[in-house]
Amino acid sequence: MNRKGKFLLTISLLFGLIACTSTNPPAENGVKTAGTLNVSTLTSTGNGDFSPKHIVAIWIENSSGKFVKTLLVNAQVRRNYLKKWLNSNSSANTTDAISGATLSSYGTLTCSWNGTNTSGAVVSDGTYKVCMELSESDTSSNSSTFTFTKGTAVDSQTPANQPCFSSVSLQWTPQ
Repeated sequence: MNRKGKFLLTISLLFGLIACTSTNPPAENGVKTAGTLNVSTLTSTGNGDFSPKHIVAIWIENSSGKFVKTLLVNAQVRRNYLKKWLNSNSSANTTDAISGATLSSYGTLTCSWNGTNTSGAVVSDGTYKVCMELSESDTSSNSSTFTFTKGTAVDSQTPANQPCFSSVSLQWTPQ
């Protein structure tokens, strides 16, 4: 490059005349730790009209409440009654999720999250929410949210029991 070219490049960089773009911007905090979140909960009745038949969804949201990924959904025809899951902008996405029909009895549900979004990309480390919703009626549902930290350290929790969700266990284990 000649002297004039170097001068123009220097001026362009100083004044932002050359734009740089990236198709893969860095994580907000610069770290995207791979790992696994294991989730377990014991479901119980909320005394809805259709009990013991019920539908349930478990999904991940970021700290701002933005949908990341569905982990489990048991609802086929009656999915539209999982209003919080649908309103999370999930678009009823079940990519990589455990899915099945309406449940006819309560019990332990387990699922896991590999730290990725619906596109399969590992998401940034930080605070995330495990969201759970259970419905036994056409008009209402019970839901709970549990916060955990995705990062380079293990985060193991047994939160307090909530309506319809007890014996909750969350364990993030980095790789």
